Amino acid sequence: MKGGRGALIGALTVALAVVGVTTVVAGGRPDRTPGPAGATTAPGGDESRLVLISGRDDHGLVATARVALYGHPGDREPVAQAKDGTLARVVSTEGTWLQVRAVGDASVHGWVDDFYLRGTVHLVGPGPTCRVRIGGQLLAAGEQAVVLDVRGTQAKVRIVRSGRYGWVARSTVRELAPGSGCGRPTASASPKARESERHSHRHG
Repeated sequence: MKGGRGALIGALTVALAVVGVTTVVAGGRPDRTPGPAGATTAPGGDESRLVLISGRDDHGLVATARVALYGHPGDREPVAQAKDGTLARVVSTEGTWLQVRAVGDASVHGWVDDFYLRGTVHLVGPGPTCRVRIGGQLLAAGEQAVVLDVRGTQAKVRIVRSGRYGWVARSTVRELAPGSGCGRPTASASPKARESERHSHRHG
């Protein structure tokens, strides 16, 4: 009798353990596989996007080499400056203002109007072709992408055209596509395309 009771208790214990594991798995916890040391990570959701801070005008020319960041939306006195082309993590949003923090430099942070932010970038490799390799595939020069993560000298991107994910050299992440013959970078082909890229982070 005692042996049967002990076996029953043992079976119930195993069953409860299985239920507990199943509950944890089914609870919707995101996969948080740890990355290498020094990896840049952030909580999930819209406010963990990476954007490129731009000081360029609609013609692709540098209007300001350093973009002012403010302590609060609408402030007049900046608290920091970010170099044109800086990748930054979105911390929070308030209307058209976004609070950002530069990747790799926590001292560069503050609020900036989304006019100075780009959600879509171009991948531009070294000359003479300016093509970028992602995995075993060579992309066309200037392929559009969204930056998802940065780890050291590498950037994880999603290719806009194909939806493919992969890692590329961080140095290939640029605001502008290369010009004809992979020469001087130029702005987008048309004003309409430039406007779309300028505010693409709102929809990405």
